Amino acid sequence: MLQSPEALAQEVARLRSSLGAVAGIVHLAALLPMPMPERLTDWRTCTQIQAKSLFHLVQTCATDLHAAGASNCGQVVACALLGGAWGRNGTSGAGLPTGGAANGLLKTLRIEWPAVPAKTIDFNVSLPPEHMAQCILDELLHPSLHTEIGYPTKVRTVFDPAPAVRTPTGPVQLEPQRDWVVLVTGGARGITAEITAELLVPGMTLILVGRAPEPQPETPLTAGIEDIARLRQVFLEQAKRKGEALKPVAIEQNIRDLLRDRTIRTNLAQFREQGALVEYCPVDVTHEAALGELIAGIYQRHGRLDAVIHGAGIIEDKRIVDKNPRSFDRVFDTKVDSIFLLSRYLRPERLKLLVLFGSVAGSFGNLGQVDYAAANELVNRFAWYLDRQWPQTRVVVLNWGPWDVTGMASDAVNEQFKARGVIPITPASGRRFFAEEIRYGHKGDTELVVGTFEGPSQEAYAVAALPIPSSALHPSALHHRPFLYTSEPQIQPNSTITLEHTFSLANDPYLEDHYLDGKLVLPAAGAQEWLAQFVQQAWPEWIVWGIQELRVLKGISFPREGSQSVVLRARAASHADAEQLEVQAEILDPARKLPFYRGTVLLRSQPPPPAPPQFPCLAGGTELDARQLYPDYLFHGPRFQLIQAICMDKTGADVTVLPSRPQDWVTGYTPTPWLFDPGVMDVSLQVALAWLRIYGGVSGLPTCFGKVLRYGQGALVGPLRINFCGREFNGQHFRYEAEVLDANGALCLQLLDIEGSCSAQLNRLNARWREENGYTSPNGSSL
Repeated sequence: MLQSPEALAQEVARLRSSLGAVAGIVHLAALLPMPMPERLTDWRTCTQIQAKSLFHLVQTCATDLHAAGASNCGQVVACALLGGAWGRNGTSGAGLPTGGAANGLLKTLRIEWPAVPAKTIDFNVSLPPEHMAQCILDELLHPSLHTEIGYPTKVRTVFDPAPAVRTPTGPVQLEPQRDWVVLVTGGARGITAEITAELLVPGMTLILVGRAPEPQPETPLTAGIEDIARLRQVFLEQAKRKGEALKPVAIEQNIRDLLRDRTIRTNLAQFREQGALVEYCPVDVTHEAALGELIAGIYQRHGRLDAVIHGAGIIEDKRIVDKNPRSFDRVFDTKVDSIFLLSRYLRPERLKLLVLFGSVAGSFGNLGQVDYAAANELVNRFAWYLDRQWPQTRVVVLNWGPWDVTGMASDAVNEQFKARGVIPITPASGRRFFAEEIRYGHKGDTELVVGTFEGPSQEAYAVAALPIPSSALHPSALHHRPFLYTSEPQIQPNSTITLEHTFSLANDPYLEDHYLDGKLVLPAAGAQEWLAQFVQQAWPEWIVWGIQELRVLKGISFPREGSQSVVLRARAASHADAEQLEVQAEILDPARKLPFYRGTVLLRSQPPPPAPPQFPCLAGGTELDARQLYPDYLFHGPRFQLIQAICMDKTGADVTVLPSRPQDWVTGYTPTPWLFDPGVMDVSLQVALAWLRIYGGVSGLPTCFGKVLRYGQGALVGPLRINFCGREFNGQHFRYEAEVLDANGALCLQLLDIEGSCSAQLNRLNARWREENGYTSPNGSSL
C-alpha cells in the first residue's frame, strides 16, 4: 500500500501520463475496518494511510483539481466507517478515529478552493458494500453545499451545530477537590494556563507538562526590562563583551526564549499562590517513552490521577499548496499522537475527567490551517471513542473559537473568523465557561464548539454549541433533479451559487395562461416559487420557510414562440446562527447582467412552529360569482382560475380556493411539492385586482412582496380559505395582506405588505374591458 508522499506522487504521475489529468479524488482508505492499534508505530501507519495520504493527494493534484473545478467537474470525496454519525450516536463503528481527519481537511479545502466541491461521507458498517458504493456515486453526481454527510442507516443525514447555552443551574455533576491530582499538557503558558487556574482548589496537586525545560531565575542583566528594543540592545552588548557575533535571528530567538521563560515562571508562581502543589515536567508529549514514564511516575508517586487537561498543540499556518509535508506532520502529530498515547497510558477506572482542547478550525475549517483542522477533527472523533470506552470518565473536547489575546492567533486568522461571524473570546468569559462546563456538564456532552457567535442569540460570554448529538441529526434527500429546472446549482469561485434556466412555453406551459399585451409573462408568484425552489436545492440541509422584500425590478416576458434564458444567483448572508439563515437571491438577465427579481430567502434548521391566524373573516360583504370574476375583471387562463367562491367588501375579501397542481404547470414534472404554491399566491393578487376594479375603477400589477411565510411541510391540500385584507389604496399605489388557511383553519401561508402600482390604463389587461372600449394592445394583438 502506498504510504509516503513520494510514492503517492509517483503513482499519480504514472496514472496522469496514461489516463490524463485528475478530475477528482475519492479517498476510501478509512473504510477499512481496523481495531485500535496498541503501539505508536502502528498508529502512525494508520494516520499516514487514512489521513495524511488525503492531504498529499490533494496537494499533488492541486493544479488538476483547480482546472477541473473551473470546468464544474472537479471534486474531492473522502469516506469513513465510524457508524454513519461520525461516532456521535453511540456507535463507534468499525473504523478508526483517523477517518475523521478528512472532515477538517476538506472543510479547509472548500474555504481555500471554493470552486472545488468537497465532502466527507461516514457509513455504518452494517450497510451492504453495494449500497455504500451507490451512495458514493450519488454524492459524486449531485454535489451539495454541505460537507459532512452520514449514513447511519440507508437515510442520508447531515449535521449542524445545535445551540446549547450553559447556565450555572441544576445539580453539580463534578466538583474539583483539594486531594485531586491533575495533569495539564501545555499548561504552563497561554490560554491553557488561563483555563487551568479556574480548576484549581487549594491543596490540589498540579503537574504541568511543557516542551521547554523549567526556567531558571532570570539574570539581573535583563530582569525588569519590558521594552523589546532595549532587550535587543542588551543581548548585542552581551555578545560583544564575549567576542561573539550574534545574527539578528539569534537575537530574536533569545528574546522569544526569555519571554517564554518569564511567562512560565509567572504562571508557576501564580498556581502556587493559589495553594496548588505544583510540579513542572519538560516532556515531549509525542515521545512515547517519555510520556509513558511521566504518567507511570505520577501513579507511582501519588497513587492516583483524577483529571487531565490536554492543551498541547502548535500551529504553522500555510495554505494547502504551500504547506511543507514535514510542517504538516509536526502540527498534526503533536495533537494526534499525544491523544493516542494518553489513551494508552491513562487508567480510566480512576480518572474522573479528560478535557481535550480543540479548535473551531476543525469544526468549520479555516484558511491556512489544513493540518491543524485535520488534527482537531481527529481529536473530536477520538473523544467520542474514549467516551464510550471509559464509562467512568467524563470525556469532553472543547473546540475553542479564536481568543482575544495577543499572540494566540494572528490578526489575519482572527479577521477570517470575524468575517464568518465568530467573535474572539475574552479570557474572562472563556474561564467562566470552562468552570461552568466542568461543574454542570454531563457525560455524553462530548464534542462542544465554544465561542461567541454573531447573530440574534449572541450572548455576552462564551456560548457552547453541542454539534450534533443524535437528536440534532437532519435527514437530507439528495435531489436528483429539481423539478422546476433542467440543471443543478453550481458553486462559483466567489462563493455564490448559480443555476442556469430557460423559460419557454415548452418548459413552462402555465405561461400560456398568463399572457399580457401579446407576450408570455412570468407571474411574480412564479418568480417567488422559482427562487425558493432554487435556494432549497442549493441548501438542502435547511428548510425554506419565507421570502422577504422580493422586488419586481424588470419582470420577465417574451413572445409566444420565444424564450428567456436567466441565471439564478444566491449568496448566504454573513449574519446567521444555528437556527436561521438568510440567503440573498436574484433572477438575472445573463446578457445585460441586470436583475429581473431580487429578494431574501429565509431558511430554518427546523420547521417553524404552528402560528395562529391573525386576520379576521369579513363580517358581511357581497357574494361575487366566481365564474364571472375572470372575464369581468381579470386576464388569467384556466391554470390560474382557482377561485371557487368569493365574498368582498371595501376592507377585504374571504375566498375559497383550490391549490394548483405542479403537473399541470411544468413539463417533465417529478413528484416534488410546491413550497408556496404559485397558483394560490397568484390568487391573492387576483383578488387584489378585482378589489381595485370594483372599489377603485383601476387595475394593478405587483412591485414587491414584503414578506411571505409558510407553515407546515408538504403540499397544500384544498379546499383552502384566503382571508384578504386591503391595507392601502390611493389611485396609484396599493398594499394588501392575506392569510391562507387549510380546511381545519390552520395557518398555511402568511402574506405581509404585498405592494403594487395601479392605474386605469391597466384595465386594458382585462378582455371584456378591451372589447367594450375597442382597445387593442400596442402591437395590434388582442388578448
